[in-house]
Amino acid sequence: MRNIKTTTIIKEAKRLLIEASFNLPCDIIEAVKSAAKKEISERAKKILELTLENAKIARKQKLPLCQDCGLVYIDLDIGPDICIEDSSNLNNLLNQAVADIYISNYLRKSIVSDPLYERKNTSGNTPAIISTSFTSSPGLHIKIYLKGGGSENCSYLYMLNPSTGEDEIINLVLDVVKKNVTKCCPPVIVGIGVGGTSSEVVKLARTASFRNLEIRNPDKRYRQLEKKILGAINETGIGPQGLGGKTTALVCNIEYAPCHMASFPLAVFMGCHSTRRADSKISPP
Repeated sequence: MRNIKTTTIIKEAKRLLIEASFNLPCDIIEAVKSAAKKEISERAKKILELTLENAKIARKQKLPLCQDCGLVYIDLDIGPDICIEDSSNLNNLLNQAVADIYISNYLRKSIVSDPLYERKNTSGNTPAIISTSFTSSPGLHIKIYLKGGGSENCSYLYMLNPSTGEDEIINLVLDVVKKNVTKCCPPVIVGIGVGGTSSEVVKLARTASFRNLEIRNPDKRYRQLEKKILGAINETGIGPQGLGGKTTALVCNIEYAPCHMASFPLAVFMGCHSTRRADSKISPP
């Protein structure tokens, strides 16, 4: 068993929070570059070029990729060889790390303490959504995701009939995109969860939306469905920022899980063109 100090985790979480805030992932940058080359519309091409310029400025000047600096997700995947020292206070320390980074880097704080009555800002962009899981992979994998309110408001859960087919899913996702995509700064990343339960399918969709754009679903059937949905979305012609073009979405990612035979959960979880994430693995000696 290998020990990892809580201070080591906090230090790395802070580094990843900064990286995610100012650095658009390389796979998204490459996808935008590729889309710009394929665009026929000069307006659409210009918008994609400005997206790349925005990412360049954010990286060089350490400025937020978006004025909405996002709600923070922190996922900790703990391997079988890992023991975290003083773990009982880890969540509190992670939330303090989020507050420290958001305050010291002048990132917009967007979290309110009560959703219905007071809606008072917590002043530190906390609490973060912290999830812990145990995996067979060695080491400790830390993943940081930042999710803006615009794209968050375009997330949907459906409990469908078990007889639902592929065409119905494509049409449902297409309807969601047509009604909502201009609210979350296209080109978007469409994450879809299929199966599990009503609570778990949204997590699947979240995982899908933050998946590296170069990684396709290993199951051929779902891989083909990803391709079909992406094609249908981009055929709408909504385009970058909703001003027309071939690139309404950069990718469609699907994650699935077994479900009860009487149900068919499906969730759509969209991310904007600044879908921010950063991760690293701590492997103690």
